Amino acid sequence: MFKKFYLTRWFMLSTGLFISGQVLAEDWPQFRGSFVGGAASKSTLPDKFDGESGANIAWKVSIPGRSVGGAIVVGDQVITTTSDGLEQRRIRLLSYDATSGKPRWEQQLVARGRPYCHPTSANAAPTPASDGKHVVAFFSSNDIACTDLQGNLLWYRSLASDFPKAGNDVGMSASPTIVDGVVVVQVECQGDSFALGINISDGTTVWKKERPRKANWASPTSVQLPSGKTAVVMQSSENLVAVNPSDGKELWKIDMGCSTTPSSTVSNGRLIVPSGGLTALDLSSAGAPSKLWFENKLNSTACSPLVDNDKVYVVNRTILVCGDLFTGKVLWQLRIPDANQIWSSPVIANKRLYLFSMDGSCAVVSLDGEEGKIENVNKLGDEVLGSPAISGNAMFVRGAQNLWKIQAK
Repeated sequence: MFKKFYLTRWFMLSTGLFISGQVLAEDWPQFRGSFVGGAASKSTLPDKFDGESGANIAWKVSIPGRSVGGAIVVGDQVITTTSDGLEQRRIRLLSYDATSGKPRWEQQLVARGRPYCHPTSANAAPTPASDGKHVVAFFSSNDIACTDLQGNLLWYRSLASDFPKAGNDVGMSASPTIVDGVVVVQVECQGDSFALGINISDGTTVWKKERPRKANWASPTSVQLPSGKTAVVMQSSENLVAVNPSDGKELWKIDMGCSTTPSSTVSNGRLIVPSGGLTALDLSSAGAPSKLWFENKLNSTACSPLVDNDKVYVVNRTILVCGDLFTGKVLWQLRIPDANQIWSSPVIANKRLYLFSMDGSCAVVSLDGEEGKIENVNKLGDEVLGSPAISGNAMFVRGAQNLWKIQAK
């Protein structure tokens, strides 16, 4: 019991350092939120909503083009990306008022890199990120842009111009993260394969690290180490590596095969790594973390795992599986009814899990009992592949064609 309390307390103290102090408590500044966990336990969302009738839909904004990434929330803005035009070469970063849905600003660029991707994807595939002062948008074409919170372009880079062999046949989709003024992106494929640290102030390269020459769509994960250092963890099918975000120096490496689509998450002093199942690593000791447990029944096919109330959740095709965070023991599993392909990583708010299928249906699962229970299956009528964002008592969902605000009326 003491160990559990210690780890929980250490996590609460440390996770606030992951992102700039300018990020507010209710912001959702990157893929899977401030603490890359996908949970907003204090938020309350409706269990019923409908895209056709408008039930519990605060607003809906139609956006030209297509996006399969998530939106982020920074202060009173909801920020997303889209790609349209010939070959999806027109790339846009857009901001909307979180209360009304009215447009705030737009920044439009032309992709110089390779925009081609799988038909279900889009050039606007990664989720943008913010440190509370800047907004960084990364695209499948390996174009990256940074604006301020008023939409003014601060810098732009075509990584494809610098590294012309970077890219794969189905498109890139790893989302960026921002740590201590450095933007970290993973550009991993069979050609030019690397991770890059970019100065958020001027867009210059701080460091470059060679990566395995294999396609990889997992996003980097920020963790706080007991030493006080903030590390960026990057996974691949060959290994798991932690680097210093300020210079790219390797802090530790573990030879283990990790999943290349779902990303790792952090909770209670543990790094939870998708790896043909789930591997839990202990972050409370100095040096490379030791393995606490591995459970192949907690296999996440596309969605990133999430943690809430000492339980870990994964989605295996169309089955939601719950395990104990401290032992890895499978506690229950639940088939999601009428679900087709699921790419959107789920989120949790106030003991409810929200899981979107690609066709826009959302299963709301109650986590209040000994086992999960389907409360409702709601329909938006819009493709959803990106993970939702939660701010206050509202959920912002980036559909392929629309941006939605879901909130109880």
